[in-house]
Formats: sequence, structure tokens, C-alpha cells
Amino acid sequence: MADVPRPARARLGLSRALTAPSARAVLLAAGPLLFLAGLLATPILAHLLPRPLAQTLALWLLPLGLAAVAARALRQRAADLLAIGWGALLLVFAGPLPVLATVVLAAAALVLGHALLPRRPPELRIAVGLALVAGALGWLLALPVHRAIVYWPLLLALAGWRWRLLATEARALTGGWRVAVDAAPGAATVAIATLGLLSTAAWLPTLEFDDVVYHLALPAQLQQLGAYRFDAQSQMWALAPWGGDVLHGVVQVLAGGEGRGALNALWLLLLATLGFRLVRAVGEDAAGGFAGVALIASVPTLLWLVGGMQAELPSAVLAMAIALQLAVPPGERGGCGDGGEGGEGERRRLFALAVLAGGLMTIKASNVLLALPLASWWLAVAARRLPWRWLPAGLGVLLLVGGSSYVFAWGLSGNPLLPLFNDVFPNAIAGGSGLDRRWLVGFGPDLPWRIAFETDRYVEAFPGGAGFLPVVLAGGAVAALAMRRTRALALAAIAAWVLAMLPMQYARYALPASLLLVPALVAGTRALAGGRAGMAMLGLVLVANLAFFANGSWIWRAGAVKRLLDPRDGGVVGIHRDFLPERMLGPLLQGRDDVRLLVVGPEPAIAEFGGRAFAGSRYDLELAAAITAAAEDGSAAAWSALFVEFGFTHLSLRPGLTPSLDAALPAIGGEPEAALGVIELWRLPVAPGARDLMRERDGRRALPLPAGNSDRG
Repeated sequence: MADVPRPARARLGLSRALTAPSARAVLLAAGPLLFLAGLLATPILAHLLPRPLAQTLALWLLPLGLAAVAARALRQRAADLLAIGWGALLLVFAGPLPVLATVVLAAAALVLGHALLPRRPPELRIAVGLALVAGALGWLLALPVHRAIVYWPLLLALAGWRWRLLATEARALTGGWRVAVDAAPGAATVAIATLGLLSTAAWLPTLEFDDVVYHLALPAQLQQLGAYRFDAQSQMWALAPWGGDVLHGVVQVLAGGEGRGALNALWLLLLATLGFRLVRAVGEDAAGGFAGVALIASVPTLLWLVGGMQAELPSAVLAMAIALQLAVPPGERGGCGDGGEGGEGERRRLFALAVLAGGLMTIKASNVLLALPLASWWLAVAARRLPWRWLPAGLGVLLLVGGSSYVFAWGLSGNPLLPLFNDVFPNAIAGGSGLDRRWLVGFGPDLPWRIAFETDRYVEAFPGGAGFLPVVLAGGAVAALAMRRTRALALAAIAAWVLAMLPMQYARYALPASLLLVPALVAGTRALAGGRAGMAMLGLVLVANLAFFANGSWIWRAGAVKRLLDPRDGGVVGIHRDFLPERMLGPLLQGRDDVRLLVVGPEPAIAEFGGRAFAGSRYDLELAAAITAAAEDGSAAAWSALFVEFGFTHLSLRPGLTPSLDAALPAIGGEPEAALGVIELWRLPVAPGARDLMRERDGRRALPLPAGNSDRG
């Protein structure tokens, strides 16, 4: 095989060294060989279970087949039919009201983003607008203004004010979609099928541990109380960066109930469209763009994120938005400029980047490690035209958008990063560094390979649950670093991945960086292998990811989607009963403002109760110590004293886990109120003058608020 001719080399952007046949062969073979070595050297195939695999194939292949048949019969495009079908299913399972609320929020965000980036793609403006909404509301959480009667008029007024803009954007999106699908109908169909498969995680109720003990608290309190309580004594993470939860709160207030699935579907759509544009921005065609979308959607770890409320999903979207700003020269549609000339364009670009960077900070403190390589990229791009006079204002915008949680945490606890780095910022709420030592496994050059094949050592997933992109496409990564058109993106993504994994080897924290690398991997692989061979290589890793897709989430792997689809399994109620029965308490106690619930057991699912529930977990040191003391004493008097001291009116427990508590309840006058699967709900005798823990721990009482605002609930 001869060397690649000079014109082709220039077109692909490959260096002379990488166009030599031997070098290309080695790079192309390296990834598949590493993948094969993993299959042979590790027990990963033992975790490829038939039922989860069958569920994945059914939800991926069946819609593909139906769409192909219907497209031929109706003379329509299969990608269109798949998009309509998956969208309709989301409407059914995520709920019409949450979907409507999310659409209105997205429309208002587009209007806000348009003020900064009037000529940029709509998904980029929506990302900017969402960051602005999260940043602004973060400063207002203590005020009792978070009501549907406030949110609906404000958002509808924003959308109605610029309805012509929204109509124009809708027409442009429809036209752009048609052109893209016509250019690569097969790749588009596969991409939508894979996105649809991933979107099934958005159908499920909220079940993940961190969500039911923490993330759901802020949205629930906004819905039930109209404000946030800042109760770090009951949940030491309560003052951690909250931007993602604030947006979940907006949807929940608008919809009058949980809307996690609908908002996550929006994040997923933004991630896919930004990823498509970023692939195109580094020089690939529509087929490459849709291949990038399919690869992003095939990453099994995203099942956990789309099915939950973790910060990495919105973080990946904002990081992708920043990268798109930087990947295209100023003045080009889709790039980093606003289309304006001179200082006005530079100022808009600076402020937009500041908003997106602030959005990263208001979502997660460790996103500074994701932002640093992107900031270095920006400095390299803007070195000759840096708007020095606007830098202080840009920094101010970043701090305004991203700073609310840090200010509240510092003021209320003395630690702006609570509950992390308590050894640096001593406080009365938490101690130590706050790092989870389970994930201090060790950093090394083989870490990407180990995460792929020994996933359970690096994240709460099964082997294969992180996907195989950096392994199978290792040669594409090298090529991306060698090509000028992808070098900056690849360097930024790899640097962000390394920075995320150095302190603690927890794979979820590095996922935004991994997704940011996908456009560069697509371009590098296609440049190495050529058009058809490159797409075949991308198809190989897509199949590998889909084979282990279910391993990214134990909930999805256990068949939760099947249970949701089968009415014989009881729908959402059945899923709650079988997966997390503590969630069945919510409807039972809804609207009972006098309830003060103590949850005893392995699942301290207290977040949904709006501050009326408590658990003696590692997140509440005072209550954990009190429960431990009562259990060690073991007497009915000790348990009774605990209930009286803290003013609990109800108790939830799993019988058999704490025998002394089981025996004490009838003795102290407790009355069984409900049996819900494996848990029981007891009514406790209430002593006069008992503490009201909800009022006592309301962090708003320490804030300079108007009289009465801190006593709600």
C-alpha cells in the first residue's frame, strides 16, 4: 500500500509520519487488539448476561426494524419516524406536564441566550440560557418566590416576547434536520435509534441513592415550600453547588411533581446536537456527525446519568458548548464569535464563555478541572485579540452565575466547599477531606483500559459499563492529536480527563471529558482508515458498547424499563416496591405538614419530603450518633428518649434490621400505620414541648431575610 498522496494528506490533516502504511496499520490495529486482550485477560464476558443483552437488543433493533418497514410503506424517512416515535414515548412515560414545562424552560433559555449569541446555533443559546437561569435562581433560593404562579408567567412572557424568534428557529431546525438526514440517512437512523435506547432511562422514576438522599431535596423543597432550607445539618451536601438541581426544581415547580426525566431528555438532546455540530466543526461530514451522536449515546455510563440527577450530564453539555465556541473561528456560524465585528463581537463571546464557565461552577466544584484545559484553549485562540478591558466584567459574570452556593456555604458553615476539604475549612457540620476512599485505586497509563474492563473498581457499574471508546479507538486518539483540526480539542479533552482522574479514580467524574473527546476520535479514526473503513471501525465500538450497555446502570440492567412497559408489573408503583420501597412513603405522607419522619435503614431516602424527614446516615452526624447510642443501649426507654428529643411523629424501618427497635415500638405506644413491601411505617406518640427539627435546622434562620420567610413549612 502506497503512502497517502500529498493532497489527501493535506485534506485529512495527517502528518507524514502517520500516513505511512505501517504507521496507519499499527494505529488501526492497536485499539481492536487492546479490546481483544481485555476480553481474553479479564472475566468481563461473565458479566454479559443474556436478559440485559436481550433487553438492549429489543429496544434498539425492534424500533429500527419497525421504522424501516414503516418508512418504506409510508415513503418517509426512517430517522424521522424514529424521532417521532421515541418522542411520543418520552411524552407518555416522562409525563405531559414535565415535558411541557421543559419545553417552556428551553424556549425561555433560548431567548436569554439569544441576547448574548444572536447568530449562534439554538442549542448553544439554550445552554447559555439554562446556565443564566440556574445562576440567577441560585441567589434567590431563600426567598419564598419559587411558585408555579410566579414561574409560569415569567417564562411564558419571555417566550411570548420573542415568539417570532422561536418560530424562526423552529423552521430553521426543521430545515437543518432535513438537510442533515438527507446527507446521511443510514447514519442518522442509527444515531436516533441509539439516542432513543438511551432515552428509556428518562422514563424511570428517581431511584438512585444520591438522588433520593440529596439531589431531590432542593426541587422538592421549592415545590412544597416555595424556598430552599439550606439544611446542611440533616444533609451535609445541602450547600454544595446546586445549579443542576435548581433547574430540576424549576421543572418540578412548573409541573407540580418530579420532572427529572423530561429535563434529562433536554440535556441529552443538547448533548447530541452539540456533539453533532462539534464533529462537523472539526471537518467531518454529516455521516461523521451522526456517528459521533451514536457513539456518545452508546456510552453505558450515560444510563446512570439520564436516569438520575448527577451533575456530569449538564456538565458535559456546557463543556461541549464551550468547545463548540472555540472550535470554529470567530464570525463563522456555529463558532466562537457572535457574527459581529470588532469589540462588540469579542465582548459577546467573552460574556457567553463566562456564563458557560459559571454554569460549570454552579453545577459542580470539581468542574474547575474540566474548565482549566478549556480556558487554556481559549487563551490560545484569543491570544492576539484578548479583550483586556472586558476581562474584569467577564470574571464578574462568571462569579455571579457560578458563585451562589459557595457564598451561602461559606456564610452558613465557614466552608465554601462543604462538605469537602473540612481539614482546610474547619466547621461544625463535617470533618475530614470528604473524599471517598473507595475510589483511591491508583493512577497509571493503563487506567482507560482498566476502567473499560474492570469498571466496578472505578464506578458503581458492572464490567464494561464505562464503554470501550478510548480502547477501540486508541489509534484515532493518536491521529486526533496529530491533526491540526482536532489537536486542540483532543488535548483539552485528554487534559481534562487526566485532571479529573488524578485526585480520585472515579470514572463518572471524568465522563464529561470522555464525551468531549468523541468528536476528535471520530475525526481521527476516519482520517486513519478512510471513509468506509473508518465508519466500520466506529461501528465496531458502537456494537461493543451496546453489548455491555445495560452494565452502566444496575436499575436498567435489572429490567426496570421492562417492568414499566408491562402493566402486570405495576408500573411506577411496582418499580418503587421492588427497587426502593421507601419511595412509597411519599404519596402516603403527602400534604401532611405536621409529619416529622425518621427513616431507619440502609436507604435514607428523605429528600422528597421537603425537609420533613430525617435519617441517621453519614450525612447527619448528630442524628447518626444518637441512633447509634440508642441501638447500643437497646432499651425501649432509650429509643423513646430519642424520638421525644428530636420530635419525630413517624418512623419508617425495615423489620429485622434493628431488633431492639422492633421490640421497642409497641412498648412505647407506637402504632403501625402502613406496611409497604419490606418496610413499615409507624406513628409515634408525640410529647409536648419536643424539638421541631425542621424549624430548628432551617438554615434560612441565619440569613438576613424579611420576618417570617424562614419559618415556613
